[in-house]
Amino acid sequence: MTITTPISKHTFADRAAANNFNDTQILNSNNRAGADIPEKSDVVIAGGGIYGLIYAIHAATYQPGTLNISLIEKASKTGYKIGESTLPLFSLWCKMHGLTAEYLLRLFGLKDGLAFYFLDRENQGEYSDFCSNGTPGLFLSGYQIERTISELLFTLLAQRKGVNVYHGRQVDFNASAINGGSECSKISINPGKFDGKPANSINSSLLVDATGRFRQLASKKAPLHRFESWNYDSFWGYFTAPADESNIPLRHYEGDHTNHLCFPEGWAWVIKLPLWEGSSTASLMDMISYLLDCAEAGIPGDQLPSSQELARMFDLKFKWVTSIGFAVRNDVKYPEDISAYGTREAERKFNYFVQKYEIIKEFMTNFDLIENLYGPGTTWYIRKSLTYQSPVVSGPGWLTIGDTCGFTNPLHSPGITAAMSTSTYAAELTHKALGQAKIEADHEAAERSIRRILAPYDDFARRLIPSLNQMNRFNYVCFRDPRLGPQVSCLWQFFAGIGIPDWQLIRQDYNLNMDTYVPHSINWAWGSMTPEYDPKSFSLSY
Repeated sequence: MTITTPISKHTFADRAAANNFNDTQILNSNNRAGADIPEKSDVVIAGGGIYGLIYAIHAATYQPGTLNISLIEKASKTGYKIGESTLPLFSLWCKMHGLTAEYLLRLFGLKDGLAFYFLDRENQGEYSDFCSNGTPGLFLSGYQIERTISELLFTLLAQRKGVNVYHGRQVDFNASAINGGSECSKISINPGKFDGKPANSINSSLLVDATGRFRQLASKKAPLHRFESWNYDSFWGYFTAPADESNIPLRHYEGDHTNHLCFPEGWAWVIKLPLWEGSSTASLMDMISYLLDCAEAGIPGDQLPSSQELARMFDLKFKWVTSIGFAVRNDVKYPEDISAYGTREAERKFNYFVQKYEIIKEFMTNFDLIENLYGPGTTWYIRKSLTYQSPVVSGPGWLTIGDTCGFTNPLHSPGITAAMSTSTYAAELTHKALGQAKIEADHEAAERSIRRILAPYDDFARRLIPSLNQMNRFNYVCFRDPRLGPQVSCLWQFFAGIGIPDWQLIRQDYNLNMDTYVPHSINWAWGSMTPEYDPKSFSLSY
């Protein structure tokens, strides 16, 4: 059978130039419904990050054409976010939608395994190590993703599936009337800041809060919950990616791994990342559309242009960088004066740990800091008290997904890979809940049926975050001695994550579909919901 290779086009770049469109206008011009927000939509998603987009794509694919879905994102375009490492469940979900490694490795970096180096605080220069390599990249790759690109990819994929994605607009949570039942909510949308569109409202049955840690709607329903004992602070920056890794002072080091430098106070991540920053949104849309066309046509991977060739074809900027950051316990006692380590808090704490551990200090001589990579003031980042949970995840007329439900720690990449299960699970239950609500006798009966159908989701989300937190604390405790990492925590973690009874991916030949994905994802959670991880089973008080 002859396969016709799609032609590379500059549709969006030409459209933007012809109409003098800004980023918001060119993105919104790709909606099937056009740039104007509709008066009615079964589901409105507040937040165009990765969880909102995964929910939208999954819902649109689960029962095509059943639900009208509108996604509202306040930013003018997709942009920078932290959270760059993914694991097989993310890859399998992409694979379900035709996005296999042949195409995605043109946009993302390869995550070829997880390497851990456990540093000995008492014997500087000594360390133990552990490495878990993944399956072959083209069979089932893990990805290192720049979120600007992943969310632009998913925006275009969602639009192809009939979801209308509106950038430069914002849900007004205070003015919105959110009620239970079917078609009982009126979601207020603020005027467009970037396209001059007027304020309006959407009649809807469900508002999905995908606003992440800001919890725009969830925060009005219940205050966030912090877990007892220590939390975590994180600080990070971006550095060059060395072409020659031979001088890096760690055994078996490979830049294609997610590398973890672990020590009693916490750990540091090292992620080699492809960067498209500085490219025009319209040209990126053209490149991604070309890859989506190639995926739909089944073009073999060895016939696709490389990332560098794509950059030249579509006049884009492309380079490799390294994301390096620390996630440390917030009960660390720093010296009274750390001003010598830098000019701002993130830089000072980052350099404090670099200087404290000889191996990290030597390691960092291979990397140069990139200043203001994402614009002015973006050299250093800091985020405190990472771990939290939303006690309530759904109610009359609304539900939450992703980081809005809670977050623990970037260790073992649970953020996207485990939390995306909330998006996919909620998406499938949305069909069932709204479908049943439409045939009930009245609004009260409709809401009762919705509550009943969403009850398993409420229970899952309530258990997921505490379970991941318990898992994370176990691993942190094992950082205290370099013998515990390779002999206890890593072995246990990988056995727990891979060998969950009835949910081993090898039994599925590393393939999932729309019938099997959600059952697998809600039972995986890195093994953190197995009985052996139950906090009643052991104490982690130190």
